[in-house]
Amino acid sequence: MPERLKTLVLDANGFSWKEVGADTLVLGVLRAPSYDVVPERLRHLRGFRALRYRYDRLGYVGDWRDALCESPSLEVRVCNITNLVDFASCLRRIRDFDLVIVLHSAAGDSMTPLRHGARRLRGRRGKLVVFVGNEYDLMDEKLAFLRATRADYVCSQLPAESARWLYDGCGAEVLPLPHALNPALYRPAPPERPVDIGFVGPRYPLFVGDVERTRLIDAVRSRAPRRGLVCDIREQTVPRTEWASFLARSTGTVGAESGTYFLDRRGAILSRAKAFVAAHRAARFEELHERFFATPGVDYVSGKCISSRHFEAIGTKTCQILVEGSYNGILRPEQHYIGVRKDLSDLDAALTRFEDDAYRREIADRAYAYVLDEHTYSHRVRALLEAIGAT
Repeated sequence: MPERLKTLVLDANGFSWKEVGADTLVLGVLRAPSYDVVPERLRHLRGFRALRYRYDRLGYVGDWRDALCESPSLEVRVCNITNLVDFASCLRRIRDFDLVIVLHSAAGDSMTPLRHGARRLRGRRGKLVVFVGNEYDLMDEKLAFLRATRADYVCSQLPAESARWLYDGCGAEVLPLPHALNPALYRPAPPERPVDIGFVGPRYPLFVGDVERTRLIDAVRSRAPRRGLVCDIREQTVPRTEWASFLARSTGTVGAESGTYFLDRRGAILSRAKAFVAAHRAARFEELHERFFATPGVDYVSGKCISSRHFEAIGTKTCQILVEGSYNGILRPEQHYIGVRKDLSDLDAALTRFEDDAYRREIADRAYAYVLDEHTYSHRVRALLEAIGAT
């Protein structure tokens, strides 16, 4: 059997000073192996759970991390860069690794820790693979990091054409690698489900320039109960195990592609829109669209893409009612989900199809078999290793 590649996986668990301080002190200075060993009396302190489970609500990061750790081709060392002690230790030994992988959590909400480690990462011996999170925010910083470290590969959630446009000139080879299914966590449930249509998640922020999912959720919440359908729609985030249990209790769910229609290489338009929303909390979408996104001649591409949530619902055989889109060419309407036009003009017809038990089960069963055969995280990791010549 070939020798496994020594692989460093850079993860993160939040970026506020409180989060970095807690991880650095508890996991770094005090060398606790995890928050599980913190004395029971301290676990009940206000805020402890939030410190411990910060990115557990970003479930796909755990799914990617687990799949990498389970790969027979890799010998993985996971480093939480929020723990500055461990991050510094790993950077000092960067030449020990054949492969360095930066996860979405580490290159998503903030680039500060990675930026400070860029010189060391550039001095690596092995290949550097970067998964970029939030591919519409802080793009100047993310592109600068790719160039500064001379990253070998950048992995994108976006469709291939959009990804290559976005990262053109960064020096790294672009690998389109959308999210997938973790079949160990998201599994088919018994047929008895108390909720007809369930949804848990925040509204997309207005600054991404899109309210399609929000409008669908609001319309279903209004119309579905009139048809006798039981709805459980919550605007919140939950850890991935709770989300899996929720899906298993729901016959159906709703959604749309993630991302923005208004992607520009520097993320400048969305950054200005984000700052405007922060300063004008009562701003309406129409005002924001007119001010920032309706400008003629701006070089946009669509950053709309499939998300982990779509695969998670498929894994539990929860039938999806989705706004029609490309979904990276992976999902197709009336084959893998029940489609709704962007203007919602056919929503009632879509709900009628959903109420047809045989039709709904056929959609869910077909999507499950298809994804299990081609689109799990194990498939993604194998594709990554093949692309970088590590198999």
